[in-house]
Amino acid sequence: MHLEKIFDSIGEKLFNYLTIKLSSPLDAEDVLQEVFCRLARYRVRFRFIQNPSAYVFRVARNEAIRFLKNRKTNTERYHSAEEFAEVIQDNLTGLENEALNQTAKTLAQIPEEQREVIVLKFFEELTFKEIASVCDISINTTTSRFRYGMKKLRILLEEQYEESG
Repeated sequence: MHLEKIFDSIGEKLFNYLTIKLSSPLDAEDVLQEVFCRLARYRVRFRFIQNPSAYVFRVARNEAIRFLKNRKTNTERYHSAEEFAEVIQDNLTGLENEALNQTAKTLAQIPEEQREVIVLKFFEELTFKEIASVCDISINTTTSRFRYGMKKLRILLEEQYEESG
């Protein structure tokens, strides 16, 4: 598989993932460009890679981490649940309703590791095996993070529902 085919098939999903991870479409564009430059520079041979999509997501995740480290920021990536909700809504076309807004605000309240697995599973539609590869964790850890994250998300949403009436 060539870089052009990879970009055509998962470029938009990668951009959405990076935008959520970096909370900035401009930063996501820069990192996405660096991902494909890196793949081209090292002449990655996708025919020897078992799961090219998961591999590229892994490279993107590593580049995002490198980008954040180079930025030398130790502050929270999302300053508020509202900011996280804005990033999600700006990048998920056709889903501009109150339920999504509330879910995004709530999702911002769970730990980063759990949130990342949930975002990759639901918004980027990766399998648990692919998520494990992207995050460099075992499948058991992936499913545990997903399960605990969903449990926390469910509890928080139920609390909000009860508060609203």
